[in-house]
Amino acid sequence: MVERDLAAIARALDDEAVPAWVLDRPAFDHNVQHVAELLARGRPGLTLRLASKSLRVPALIQRVLDFGPPYRGVMCFAAAEAAGLFAAGIDDLLLAYPVSRRSDLETIRGLHDAGCDLKVMVDDAAQVTLLAAALAGTDRPLPVVVDLDASLRVFGLHLGVRRSPVRQPEDAVALFEACADTGGALRPVGVMAYEAQVAGLADNSPHTKSKNVPIRAVRTMSVRAIHSRRQAVRAALEAAGFGVELFNGGGSGSLDTTPFDPAVTEVTAGSAFFCPHLFDHYQHVHFEPAAFIALAVTRASDPGFVTCAGGGYIASGAAGPDRLPEVAWPPGLSLVAAEGAGEVQTPVTGKGVMPGLGDLVLLRHAKAGEVAERFAHMVIVEGGAVVERAPTYRGLGVHLY
Repeated sequence: MVERDLAAIARALDDEAVPAWVLDRPAFDHNVQHVAELLARGRPGLTLRLASKSLRVPALIQRVLDFGPPYRGVMCFAAAEAAGLFAAGIDDLLLAYPVSRRSDLETIRGLHDAGCDLKVMVDDAAQVTLLAAALAGTDRPLPVVVDLDASLRVFGLHLGVRRSPVRQPEDAVALFEACADTGGALRPVGVMAYEAQVAGLADNSPHTKSKNVPIRAVRTMSVRAIHSRRQAVRAALEAAGFGVELFNGGGSGSLDTTPFDPAVTEVTAGSAFFCPHLFDHYQHVHFEPAAFIALAVTRASDPGFVTCAGGGYIASGAAGPDRLPEVAWPPGLSLVAAEGAGEVQTPVTGKGVMPGLGDLVLLRHAKAGEVAERFAHMVIVEGGAVVERAPTYRGLGVHLY
């Protein structure tokens, strides 16, 4: 992002209440086009399912889907979210995390009965039992997808996320059989395998310079291993007589590798469209920063320091400096190491011209959609002006966990 664009965004927010969550719409649209081109070069005809957790603004989710191919469908992360998206007119939903509470099971049954194109994830026979009970008496089976572990296990180490116990082809076959044996309540239709240690782990980060080379080695081994595992699972399911209508994989950070796995029928991305700062540090995928947090300067304690109201938007994951927001504008500013991003105030320091009282500072969050839980809407800027205020899930009253 060139400096003059960020200055224009700051000027466009002169009359906005801050702190505010802000979108540079041309940069967002650029990323949508760029991801489509990546897929077209990697594997023409492959579809992309949008990861809603990385956006959490229904109007923007719809904007991506309206682009057309390769975008088709949404991967959501909570039953209440699926209900909210369906109410907003967004269908073809994959609920990518298993549910166990009665309220969520009732929501799933309600969506299914209402005709929602909803697929639900399982990775355990106990989840199959719960879903089958919730769908008892349905006039059409609920489509179910099995979550396949995509972590790398070598030398006694577990590299990746703690996600699914389904690791071998026979595990997947057993769950497909359990779903098929529910008296018509459930129908197994596919598999998902998310290689987090490839898609979600930066391999060129200034925060972990000593680890970048080992991370690249893990990435290379993981790509080879998960491609082999997906293909073995697909072959085993087909040999057992099951059709695999959907095989989902990957994320924004693996758009350079997942499309080349012949077992995969669709990939997923979400963070690519906002490009939070963690995505600045991948060797082979690059996106345009599009989402910012605007804070106002409210005090100046010492020369070379100003303090902004708000700003304590820390990303999830293992705590570390890479989880803090970064100053994007004015240039040359950074957080104060001893304070970081604070609950009610955030000091910044640096060289050059310091902003004055009431001036804005723009931050970039470490991750994409999480900051939506702090704001009721996203302020959308284009051509140096605010063009829309799009409600977030929070603004629409969609309460998640």
